[in-house]
Amino acid sequence: MRARISEKKPLYDCPALEETYHELRPGYERLLAEIQKQLRLLLEAAGLSVTIKYRLKRFDNFCEKLLRQRKQSTDKDICITDLLGVRIVCPFLEDLEHVERIIARSFEILEMEHKAEQHSFREFGYDSVHILIKTPPLEQGARLPYSTDVCEIQLRTILQEAWAEVEHELVYKSDIAIPNHSIRRKLASLNASLTLSDLVFQEIRDYQKEIRQRGLKRRQSVESEACACGSIQISQLPELKQVTEPELGEFVPEQIASKKLEQLMLAALEAHSNNAFSQAIDIYSILLRMKLEPAIRSLVYNHRGMALFALSDYQKGVEDFSKAIEFNEENFRAWSNRGLAYRVLGKMDQSLEDYNRVVEIHPQQYEGYWGRAQTCYEMKLYSRALDDCRSTLQRKADFTPAEDLEKVLRRLLF
Repeated sequence: MRARISEKKPLYDCPALEETYHELRPGYERLLAEIQKQLRLLLEAAGLSVTIKYRLKRFDNFCEKLLRQRKQSTDKDICITDLLGVRIVCPFLEDLEHVERIIARSFEILEMEHKAEQHSFREFGYDSVHILIKTPPLEQGARLPYSTDVCEIQLRTILQEAWAEVEHELVYKSDIAIPNHSIRRKLASLNASLTLSDLVFQEIRDYQKEIRQRGLKRRQSVESEACACGSIQISQLPELKQVTEPELGEFVPEQIASKKLEQLMLAALEAHSNNAFSQAIDIYSILLRMKLEPAIRSLVYNHRGMALFALSDYQKGVEDFSKAIEFNEENFRAWSNRGLAYRVLGKMDQSLEDYNRVVEIHPQQYEGYWGRAQTCYEMKLYSRALDDCRSTLQRKADFTPAEDLEKVLRRLLF
C-alpha cells in the first residue's frame, strides 16, 4: 500500500521537518491514545487478557526510515506508515486470531501482513501480524510530510514479543552483520523452540477447554437428575436422557492399573461424559486406590460422587462429596454437589449450610446462589430465594432457569 502525499519537502531539510513534527506531536499523541482506548475497551468486552503498548515514532527514527526509503523510491512514492504504532501482546496463538477478527470488524483495514509467511523453513525471523488501519486526520487536515492517515497495529504472542525484542537488539539495531552460519543456525533454533512452545501452550489450553466443557456437561446431567426427582421443575433445564452405556470395551483392573494417572483420568472422564456412569465409577475407584495428592483425590471423589448421583445412589454420592471436602475444604463444587444431594434427600437444613459454604468460598460464582435459591424455595423461604435468584442473575445475566424461578417467586410474593 502506497499513499501519495499532498505536501513535499526535501529530505535534507531536517530542521524544518523536525519543527513540523513537534508542532503536530500533541495531536498525534491524542489520536494514538484514543485508538489505544478504543482497542482496550473492545478487547476487554470480548473477555481477552492482553497487553497494549503504543508509541509515536521518534523523530530521529522517522528520519532514518526516510533515508532508507529514499534509496529505494522516488521522493513522491515515499510514505511512512508506522508513525503511529500499537502493539497488542496476547498469551496464546488463538487470541491473535480473535483480536484480528475484532479489529477487522471495528476499523477500516488498509493492509494486513503476516510476517512469518515471508520466511522459509530454513530462515529465522520473528512472527507477527501487522495491520494498517485508517485513522481520522488531525485538526484541519494537518499531517507530517511523508506520512499518511494510518496506524500500524502489531499482534504478537508473549513469546513472539520476547523473540522480536531480542532479535531487534542483535540483528536490526546492530551495525555488525551476521554472516556466521553457526550463529544463524542458533538463532533459527531458538526461534523454532519459541514457536513450538507457543503451539504447546495452545494445545494445553485447548485440552483445558475440553475438560471444562465435559465438566459442564456432567454438572448439567446432575442438575437434570435432580429435577427428575421432583425438587424444582424448570422447563429450560435439559432432561436427563436414558442413554444405554456405550460399548467402551471391558476394562481389566490389572491392565488399567498399569496405565498412567492422566490416561486413567481421561478414560474416566470420557466414560462419564458419555453417561457410562458405572464404567466411570469403576475407573474412579481404581484411581482412588492409587497414591494421589489431596487436591487430586478430592477431585476424583467429587467426580465419582457425581456419577453415583446420576445413578440415583444419592447417599453414596453424599459420602463421596464429603470425602472430597475432607481432602480439600476449598473444593466448592463438592460443597455444591453435596448441597444438591441433601436437597434431593429432603435434608434441607444441611443443603442450606452447604450452599452457604459455597457462597463463602466463591462469592463471585453464580452456582452457590442458584443452588441456595432452589433450596430456599423448597423450604418456602421465598424472600431469601428471590434474593438469591437476583444474585445469580447479577453473575450470569442470561441464566434462564433463574429467570423462570424469579417469575414464580414474584407471583408468590407479590
